Order: sequence, then C-alpha cells, then structure tokens
Amino acid sequence: MMIYSNFWMKEKVMKRLHCKSYAKLNLCLHVLNRREDGYHNIQSIFQAIDLHDNITFEKNEGNRINLETNNKNLTNEDNLIIKACSVLSQKYNLDMGLNISLTKNIPIGSGLGGGSSNAAVTLHAINRLYDIQLSQGDLLSFAERVGSDVPFFINGGTAEVSGRGDIINKISSKQKFYVLIFPDISIVTREIYSLISKKDYSDEQDLENLLGSKLNTFEHAVMEKYPELNQTKYWLSSLGRVRMSGTGSTLYIEFDSYESAIKANKEIGDRYRSKMVSSLESYDIFS
Repeated sequence: MMIYSNFWMKEKVMKRLHCKSYAKLNLCLHVLNRREDGYHNIQSIFQAIDLHDNITFEKNEGNRINLETNNKNLTNEDNLIIKACSVLSQKYNLDMGLNISLTKNIPIGSGLGGGSSNAAVTLHAINRLYDIQLSQGDLLSFAERVGSDVPFFINGGTAEVSGRGDIINKISSKQKFYVLIFPDISIVTREIYSLISKKDYSDEQDLENLLGSKLNTFEHAVMEKYPELNQTKYWLSSLGRVRMSGTGSTLYIEFDSYESAIKANKEIGDRYRSKMVSSLESYDIFS
C-alpha cells in the first residue's frame, strides 16, 4: 500500500498518475465452442510478463479526454482506453477531463493483450484519480463490459481464463523466462476467429490437463494465412518448443533459467526482433 507523507502530496498524486500496463502470454489456448452472443467460450492459461506500456493520466480543467500516443496506428474511436473512460464516466456521471499519454511498447496485433491491459489500467487509474472507491469485484464487473480479456489484467499474475475471457481463476506458478519474437505482422483478432470452425474446437479440460497443454487452437489457421510466420517458427524450433500467443503474431520459447533465456535471445536477436522477459506472479501498476 502506498503511504503519503502529507495532504499536499496526496493531492498532487491524485491529479496525475504514471502507470505500467503489463502484457500477457497465452501458455495454451483452447476454443470450446461458439456462444449464442457471437463470442466463443475458451479455456486458457494467461501469464503476465514484465513487458509493459507506459500510461500517464493527468486531470485537466475541461471535460474532454485527450489521448496522445507514440503509435500512429491507434485511433481514439476504437481505443479501449476511451471505452473504459466512457463506462465509468456514464455510470458515475463524472465531469471527466483527462490528458492521457500512452507509450506503446507492446506491439499492436501481437497476441499479448496490450489493448486489454491498457483498459484495465485505465479503470484502476480513474478509480484512484476520482476517488470512486471501487472494490475488486466492481472493477472486474466494469472490465467485463469493456472487453473480453480485460478482467484478467485487473489483477494479473497467472490464471486459468475461461468463458469469453471473463472468468478468472488465479493460480500459482514458478517463475519462467521467455524469449519473445516479434514478426512484423499485426493480426486482427476477429479476423482469425472467422477462420476457425467446429472441427477446430476442443473438449473442456480439467486444470491439470490445461496446465500441461501447449495447444493454441488458432495456430494452424494463422500459420496458413501468414506462411512467413511458419518459416520463422521452423527456424526457431532448434532452440526450443515454439508457441504462439493468443491469435498471434508473437512467437515465444519458454526457459527455466535466466541464463539460458539470455543466451537464446542473443542468438535469435541476430536474425529477428526479440526480447527476453520473465513471468510476473503479481504486479503494481502504480510502481
């Protein structure tokens, strides 16, 4: 818990917040079926990692939300940060004036959950800036309204994620290290969902089997659509088991030790854009 030395410092912090918005990996991803609401039921193990975007929130004197970012491919109209602001503003009739600065380090369309993470951080930040005093349950409820994977990022860590991404069962795990490989491909999730059918669906798994699974239902469809990704996977396979996160395009290899991950990342980095990261059992977005 953060302790403020005096009232002035608390007021200063409450007008401006610097936040870290962490990414995730799908250690497995099973699609079970298509729901009546158009979404799909999934089973997955989500793992938070220490790759993160940076977001600054600062109150302004108006009632306008201004979002600036270093990524020209992001627009205000479909950004989950704006949606998260809108959900809370409408619910609590907030006269919300915010300048938001987003520095993207998590690639867009990479399967690492950057947009969903940004939205969850926004809910936390507005809760603190406007002293709404939402409980964890409240935050999770609002996260569900913003997007399918957003609830996971309210607390992060390691979790079994099911339903349409809104049912979170937090679990414990040992620290792991991963080398992420970033092909220059941005994948739209809804397009990849349209490429799978009933023949690709999985049976529901118990937690033990899910923890041992390396399956990603989308991998075959993505590799067919993007053959250059399949070529990258083939080259990487000599260094370890190569997996894909989410609906792509990030590939990754898991390692038990920091030293082996560093060594692999050096070799991979000579040919591809890559980054070594570690798993996070928990995180503090305000640190």
